[in-house]
Amino acid sequence: MNNPDSDASGPRILRRGLRILGVLRQAGATGLHVVDIAREAGMQRSTVYRYLDVLADEGYAVRDEGAPRWRVAEDGAAPAADPHADAVRQLRPVLRDISDVTGDSAFLICRAANDSLCLHREVGNYPVQVLAVTIGHRQPLGVGAAGLALLAALPEDECEQIVTQNERALRAYGGMTAEQMRRLVQNTRHRGWAVVGNAAVPGVLGVGVPVLDAAGYPRLAVSVSSLIGRMQAQRQRTVAELIRSRLARAQTAR
Repeated sequence: MNNPDSDASGPRILRRGLRILGVLRQAGATGLHVVDIAREAGMQRSTVYRYLDVLADEGYAVRDEGAPRWRVAEDGAAPAADPHADAVRQLRPVLRDISDVTGDSAFLICRAANDSLCLHREVGNYPVQVLAVTIGHRQPLGVGAAGLALLAALPEDECEQIVTQNERALRAYGGMTAEQMRRLVQNTRHRGWAVVGNAAVPGVLGVGVPVLDAAGYPRLAVSVSSLIGRMQAQRQRTVAELIRSRLARAQTAR
């Protein structure tokens, strides 16, 4: 007999995704933490995250708002609403306001497994704009300011696992090492907001702030990027405080 795990990559990938979906269905409405999903499915946690991202994008799984638990999203065969679309709809006016005030480009990102994914971008009115990061752009979590803000806000074990697994991918960004990323994370936690310069885009510096849910878990992050010459230390702080205040105002208005 053929060993199922020796099949071509397509069927094997599908089988693993269905295994995770089966674990979620058995858990029912209460859902499961990713650690429990990994244990039940017999997979690495990082692998489970990647499959959960796909299942969520396709409307088969959702992560609870108030807790880091995953559950099936469908009621019968009906997919859940796209959480990314909801995030963009809610935060687009915030990004537009931030971009208008600063004159620079503002970005909304989410986590996609070990990467950051740009969900939305608003362009400012300053003559020179940072436009290298477009909607749909992915890069290792922590390379950009928003991704670093999100990474640093994660629980320590999740953060360390991502940095370790991204070690090889980080080298493409100015030869960055995992140890350098860990220092950036520690500096971000100490400062309270992220600063990244000359990493994803040479000559550019970004300031990022995480967006936390009711349980304090980072779901999204917002950043402003500009030429390094426009981002002296005092302006970095001013931009970070602006992002925080606009996000707080938006949460109060909900």
